Amino acid sequence: MRNRPRGYLSGHLYPTLLLLILSLLIPFPVHSQESLPPVLLTISSRNQTINQVLDEITLQTGYHFTYDAAIIDGRQKVQFRVTDLLLKKALDSLLSDSQLDYRSIEKNIVIYRKNEIAPTPISNTIDRAFLKGRVVDKRSGKPLPYATIALLETSLGSISNQQGEFSFKLPLDLPDPMMVVSYMGYRSMVLPVTYPVEEELEIGMEKELVPLQEVIIRYTDPVKLLQEAIKRIPENYLDEHSTMTAFYRESVKRNEHCMVYSEAVLDVAKVPYSSLISSDHVSIVKRRKITDVTAEDTVLVKLRSGISTSMSLDVIRNRPDFLEEDFHTRYNLEFTDMMIYGDRLVYVISFQQKKEIHDLLFKGQIYLDQETLAVLAADFEFNPDLLHKEPELFLVSRSPKIHIRPVVAKYHVDYRSFQNRYYVSQVRAEVEMKVRKRKKWISARYKISIEMAITDLIPNQRLRINPADRVSRNIVLADEPFQSDPIFWGIHNTIEPEASLLESILKLEHSSQEIFE
Repeated sequence: MRNRPRGYLSGHLYPTLLLLILSLLIPFPVHSQESLPPVLLTISSRNQTINQVLDEITLQTGYHFTYDAAIIDGRQKVQFRVTDLLLKKALDSLLSDSQLDYRSIEKNIVIYRKNEIAPTPISNTIDRAFLKGRVVDKRSGKPLPYATIALLETSLGSISNQQGEFSFKLPLDLPDPMMVVSYMGYRSMVLPVTYPVEEELEIGMEKELVPLQEVIIRYTDPVKLLQEAIKRIPENYLDEHSTMTAFYRESVKRNEHCMVYSEAVLDVAKVPYSSLISSDHVSIVKRRKITDVTAEDTVLVKLRSGISTSMSLDVIRNRPDFLEEDFHTRYNLEFTDMMIYGDRLVYVISFQQKKEIHDLLFKGQIYLDQETLAVLAADFEFNPDLLHKEPELFLVSRSPKIHIRPVVAKYHVDYRSFQNRYYVSQVRAEVEMKVRKRKKWISARYKISIEMAITDLIPNQRLRINPADRVSRNIVLADEPFQSDPIFWGIHNTIEPEASLLESILKLEHSSQEIFE
């Protein structure tokens, strides 16, 4: 296959993140089991803490324990002796609390206190309980942006925002719900939800290092790895029609000033990943927008085709040139890291365009599951050294009086597993450019962002969206006919607005705000 003049997605020369710039006068289900594995324990400990006994159980069984220090005093010393006793009976004897229960989740055992209080619904019309929290690095306290938040044994999910903050709406029919929080390179956290939910959670996640022997033994050729990963795509991803719910948001900022912010709940009719003829379709369930264009904003930037771009960033469905079979003719690959994601070992492969190719292509990282070679995530961007040579790349039209210089064009996508098959979970795109009017020395910096998170999945259900209701490729969401209020979105999970964005929105008392249902 011949080289194309630019990096491309799904047959297009580039992801369809298009900008209209004009002169003006004035934004994975994890499975568990209720019963513990039938493992027999033999332990003889004298004057050891509960934590030390649990560590011994971990050594014998390979299961790690998660619990809230408020319900178990791990420093309490005990005399504990058992011989060939089942794991559950041993834990009952060790902890001596009939209100505690256990749940086995992959190689983890969660110890939790059963809820005795029923959850409180958000309102009379919304039969969901409301949970808020923040995901941080346990050691440094720094927020972990875009962490995956999932409700155990369901297809419901969401993500944290740039400040690690998240909210989640929990169905009331789950008496003891558990949240699963995942972040690349960190040990996954399983958190029982205790009712009533009185305050925001702070979830401290610990980095998980790959054992040295894994690094030594499993190192292999990155080109062969990626070639094999591409061959396995048909067996690794959903091969059936699915119905998805997604939360989408887009924003345009001039320097630090938010000019346009739009968000929406979407219905997605997802076709099988193996389908080469059919395409995904999207309809808007509910949306709202806010605009704040003042006289000093002499340039208006509008985001066109943001929803279509989000769908095109599903790089398994819409193969970019770095995931085509002849990728090695355009890109150099390097095996750069190994890390843990959930309980999975992950290869990190970096790629960049060959030096002899002078056209604008991509660079980035691909994250492959070590066992299945499924693409779990990808971070990529247009080559920043060449991006400035393509000022028209993102434009529909512009005034000849305006000079445009693209600075950054970055993209991210990751996938979640459902019944051992993967599907797109979240996508992000970020484009920055400097815009200067002719005869002016000072440039303004414009930042355009889009994010989409899949918040629910119904596999093997085909959603048929009326052609008249389908989102077109040319839609400008902000032009289609804001309050950060969980009631507005009903039962749908959303991405929490960042504090800086929320502050901007609250200050816009005279802005144009429109809500559509």
